[in-house]
Amino acid sequence: MNLLIVPFHDWRKILIEGFRTRDAHFIEELNKKNDDIKIIINRPTTFLEILLKRKRNLINGEIIVSKGNYKLYRISHNVYLIDYVSYDILGQIFNGYKWFINKYGSAKYIGFIKECLNHLEVKDSFYLLNQNILAYKISEGLTAEKKVFDAWDNFMKFDVYHKIKGDINKAYKRYSSISDFWITNSIDNVKNFQKLYSPQSLSLIKNGVDIVRFVENNKSYLPDDMKNIPRPIVGFGGKITHLIDTDLLNETMKLSPSVSFVFVGQILDKEVYDKIIKLENFYYLGDKHYDLYPNYVKNFDICTVPYVVKEEKKSGANTIKVYEYLATGKKVVGTRSNGLEDLEEYLFLADNPIEFAQEMRDTKNTKKSINVDEHSWKSKVDDFLKILINGK
Repeated sequence: MNLLIVPFHDWRKILIEGFRTRDAHFIEELNKKNDDIKIIINRPTTFLEILLKRKRNLINGEIIVSKGNYKLYRISHNVYLIDYVSYDILGQIFNGYKWFINKYGSAKYIGFIKECLNHLEVKDSFYLLNQNILAYKISEGLTAEKKVFDAWDNFMKFDVYHKIKGDINKAYKRYSSISDFWITNSIDNVKNFQKLYSPQSLSLIKNGVDIVRFVENNKSYLPDDMKNIPRPIVGFGGKITHLIDTDLLNETMKLSPSVSFVFVGQILDKEVYDKIIKLENFYYLGDKHYDLYPNYVKNFDICTVPYVVKEEKKSGANTIKVYEYLATGKKVVGTRSNGLEDLEEYLFLADNPIEFAQEMRDTKNTKKSINVDEHSWKSKVDDFLKILINGK
């Protein structure tokens, strides 16, 4: 089975940060499956973005087709990457996210993709997995045996995309028309997408955990920047976005002065980060490569997910971090949001700062252990392939 995959994240970004996102995990597992061809369509970029974000010389592979700003790389056995580096720097600056929608829909880019498929003797004998809300024109422009859209999270609820909300809505409508089926990562999304867009078929495939990194690897160590932090340590590993309930977090930290609150991850929303009161028991350790990140989680005493619960602020997420937390056997405390309520038998739910602070007083985990094999990325990709081959 030949697969054409359109991830949401830039391949260079994945290489810099590690395979930590849903799309990257899917690619990592699919690459293990068999000798069929896998072709990744990379997110368009510019030379300036590559320079400013230190992404030069990251793609290690043989260039087998080159045409102007378009290249086809062989990055490993039967795994290929189609890359587009544009000179349109001003367009990217002034058009923001809409620039990506336009570039994915470029006749030249789609034409080059078809040329690469012919070169690899694939033509239209492939299955298309599109995980990118901004790339619906790729699915429109190509002929495939089956077209799948991975509707992870609900981008209509992300504040960062408010300027192109109409385009996002249009993208969902087009995916509903042109896709053989959708998959999504949360029960909330299933309900919302069926109501709003009525895709032909919609299957729930929740997020998972990387067993190799979080369970099988016994070579963990205490990172240097955690060595002088007083215990107990309550840890959060993930992106700082609008999903974090800063009021809940701030009040919980005030009520728990003897507990250290450690945050590891990217700051995607600086306004949210600025709202976090930097008390003496708050520690932000920056972002970490995904190969190093498990060492931090394994050295938390308690793991937390202090997310917003208001319906209008939730993004329909099924957070990956909670499966990673649970795989380590740590006590996990979170809010009734982003799929945590579906895991209540494995973790502790708190509804207010007082309940959160109470849970911080005891690090012992008295909940059931999760079956990591059932929640592994391997099992998620196996479920996807069953649907792809056999139908729902």
